[in-house]
Amino acid sequence: MKILVTGGSGMLGSDLVAELERRGHLVAAPTSKELDITDPELVAAVAMSRGAHDWCINCAAYTAVDKAETEVQQATELNAIAPGYLSQACSMAGIKLMHISTDFVFDGNGTTPYKPDAPTRPLGVYGRTKREGEEAVLAANANGIVVRTSWLYGPNGRSFPKTMITAWEAGKQLRVVDDQTGCPTYTGDLARVLVDMVERNAYPGIYHACGPDVLTWYQFAITAIEVYKAARGLDRPIEITPIPTEAYPTPAARPTYSVLDTAGLYALGIEPMQSLSLALPDFMKRLTGGD
Repeated sequence: MKILVTGGSGMLGSDLVAELERRGHLVAAPTSKELDITDPELVAAVAMSRGAHDWCINCAAYTAVDKAETEVQQATELNAIAPGYLSQACSMAGIKLMHISTDFVFDGNGTTPYKPDAPTRPLGVYGRTKREGEEAVLAANANGIVVRTSWLYGPNGRSFPKTMITAWEAGKQLRVVDDQTGCPTYTGDLARVLVDMVERNAYPGIYHACGPDVLTWYQFAITAIEVYKAARGLDRPIEITPIPTEAYPTPAARPTYSVLDTAGLYALGIEPMQSLSLALPDFMKRLTGGD
């Protein structure tokens, strides 16, 4: 198939492009300068490209959660308004659209995994703009698909495990929040799932796709460094202090609990993602240039 990927140079987008090409799809991944999706005139050109693409997967997003609290316009343009432009253009061109969203659309007050149809209540600008983007996509395109994911990490770009490993290697005193719970998601696995959805011609609507492990940021940090130590043959102890959210104040509030229910996705016959015990070693190999 012919697939347009926006945000194709990002942490998820780069793995997605590689997975699509590996499976023999024809991929167009323009840079943000080549296709600025916040520019309605540039996006309108997509509407004139009937037959040029079968699918569009939008990985472009404003993801600086804390900066979004002050950079409201930038976050709104990229997360809320631009997906609407893209959805309208894809609808006019007969292109199926898949839009990537986030667990931050929920307030985190739940105690059981959030289903795709659960009520949303974003806590900050980032989550609010991402939710508005979801609504714009689904309103403008009858074939629109929204895929929410969480706690993304991958070898390309910044991610939590990389930050923890770098800090630990530098001998820094680490203090990590231990009362926020979610599901780490490896970009290599999510890319595979997204391509599976395309190849199975997934029905329109909202899906949740994330890793199967449920843990806190503190537990994630410990696990990531343990895997890194094993990969490098290191024996230095891991000293991380678990702290409550109040001890690490940030401009944007985070959901305390953002576990996503993925049952609807895997009902399509798509295999679940790997557990951290398998995904993290693969991530480490790619991160350190191993075979």
